[in-house]
Amino acid sequence: MKKASIVIPTMNKLSRLRLILKALESQVDDTVEVIIVFDGCSDEVLCDFKKLKLGFEPIQIIHPENVGRSKARNSGILKASGEIVIFLDDDRIPCSDFVSKHVMSHKNGRFAIVGQRNNVEYPEEVLEQFYLNGLTESDFRRIDRDSIPEPYEPAKKIARLIFGQLIERITFSTGNSSARREDLIAVNMFDENFTGWGLEDTDLGYRLGKSGVKIKRNFSIVNFHLVHPVNKSQQSSENQKNFEYFLGKIEGDKASIRMAKFLNKLIYR
Repeated sequence: MKKASIVIPTMNKLSRLRLILKALESQVDDTVEVIIVFDGCSDEVLCDFKKLKLGFEPIQIIHPENVGRSKARNSGILKASGEIVIFLDDDRIPCSDFVSKHVMSHKNGRFAIVGQRNNVEYPEEVLEQFYLNGLTESDFRRIDRDSIPEPYEPAKKIARLIFGQLIERITFSTGNSSARREDLIAVNMFDENFTGWGLEDTDLGYRLGKSGVKIKRNFSIVNFHLVHPVNKSQQSSENQKNFEYFLGKIEGDKASIRMAKFLNKLIYR
């Protein structure tokens, strides 16, 4: 068994994905595997991916049609042979000790770890230059310098101190997170009834927490979100549908419902 499996679902974001893989080159050895789940990618993207020259051979899962975030990640979990499954989005450049810190964070207990997301925005030509450079230390320093933490980060840290696992379960996210594979399997992984954008990771965190897994933050595990245009109206609509489904699943847990409603209103007001 390997120490860790990194699961990266992707859909037609090769200019970003290849930077994520470059950043992982120095972190992947015989104890770590990378699983890329191509979720409805175009033939052109699949062809261009084959041309990439990487320092390791990623495992590839190809879904010809888009199956969605939950099913894509589940297929990665089922393929994984690592004790720890690390979830990484295809537009988040991991820090230099990303993998080792995730693995070490699981010592001495049953945990689900959530790292820190910093946002950074560049035009495509800058991303191209980073890739041609090989993502050098100088590039990393620039990315770190140009990035900013998620909004309201100080307030979030205070809220976590006050509300503990209640808020940790409701704010669990999978763009930079990890859990033991056996714990993911035990709670039946992601619920594939969540479709479109949002809440499938919240639901997973809630179920992991209720099963006895402690949700922990490790703010030293940073990845850099390469901000890109999104359809906010579509995201909001999909999120609301998934939110109502999630509330139905946790019916009876009044404290979690109140917290979820408060956070949803705060974010999508």
